[in-house]
Amino acid sequence: MNQAEKEFFTLKDVAERCGTSYGIVKRDIDKGILPAYRVGRKYFIAREEMDDYVTDAVEKWGMEGYTIQEIMSRIPLSYAFVMDLIKTGKLHAVKVGRQYIIPKGEFEHFMALKKMQ
Repeated sequence: MNQAEKEFFTLKDVAERCGTSYGIVKRDIDKGILPAYRVGRKYFIAREEMDDYVTDAVEKWGMEGYTIQEIMSRIPLSYAFVMDLIKTGKLHAVKVGRQYIIPKGEFEHFMALKKMQ
């Protein structure tokens, strides 16, 4: 099962998507900021809650743009492919914490360059 098919995510998944540490995600669960399910010693976060949490983290930094996951929801590309575009400079992104944010204008420019005539 790939990431797109999952309904629940681990703390590690959320931390990677949010560009933060496992500890910060755990702290936010403990504080009640991020709702989670506990099964045994493991925590799971529902997709909707994770998406809201990632969006809130981006807004906290005050940047208008898209996370890699939001880009993946707009066009069906893999996480690894989007990261390759960023690392090769084909898609400009700003690193906020440990997460990449693609400014809205940059994404629109990227897509305009890819449009076939």
